[in-house]
Amino acid sequence: MLTLSSQYHERVRSQGQQLEQLQEELDKLYKEVSSVRAANSERVAKLVFQRLHEDFVQKPDYALSSVGASIDLEKTSQDYKDTDTGYFWNRFSFWNYARPPTVILEPDVFPGNCWAFKGDQGQVVIRLPGSVQLSDITLQHPPSSVAHTGGTNSAPRDFMVYGLQVDDETEVFLGKFTFEVEKSEIQTFHLQNDPSAAFPKVKIQILSNWGHARFTCLYRVRAHGLRTKGTGDSTTGELH
Repeated sequence: MLTLSSQYHERVRSQGQQLEQLQEELDKLYKEVSSVRAANSERVAKLVFQRLHEDFVQKPDYALSSVGASIDLEKTSQDYKDTDTGYFWNRFSFWNYARPPTVILEPDVFPGNCWAFKGDQGQVVIRLPGSVQLSDITLQHPPSSVAHTGGTNSAPRDFMVYGLQVDDETEVFLGKFTFEVEKSEIQTFHLQNDPSAAFPKVKIQILSNWGHARFTCLYRVRAHGLRTKGTGDSTTGELH
């Protein structure tokens, strides 16, 4: 009887040790899985963040404040102002609608981070960081899936592009285009600048939007081309 009891206790002790070893293995495995999961989560997060900030335009942007572009306020439409709307949004901190036109020269394109002007017709004139032989214009507007209002009816629709010559008065027509909101959030339009002429300023004239009755929003405008060596030089240029 004593032998059976001893054997029983020995078996229990042995199984207890096995359970402890198994628990240690499980704890080790859990830590390894957690480590792999964390590493993958970080990698996925980086990929998502990178994807959200990529736009594949692959062209130098001369309408960027960090390279010296600015807004000619005298030739640009007035900001949209609505006292009641401004009070509501600022009070609840959902959207600071009163953004200056310089916001279109910045790469941060988040819902509400736009310049708004009254109605569906207006214009903005951008001083380029030098004389540029303009080749393309890119417009960007967030898709309806991330719009706080549930749509993109404040996005620009039909617009025209002009290059302003050095006298600051003569305008050269470079094309009329349509920004298709359902097509893509980033759209590049090839300009009719042939033979190539260099301009110190570019004007974007909005002719209509996608249905908003009170205002139109511009998020980001980019100007592409070749920056010339000399002011107003339309024959020689260099890649930048």
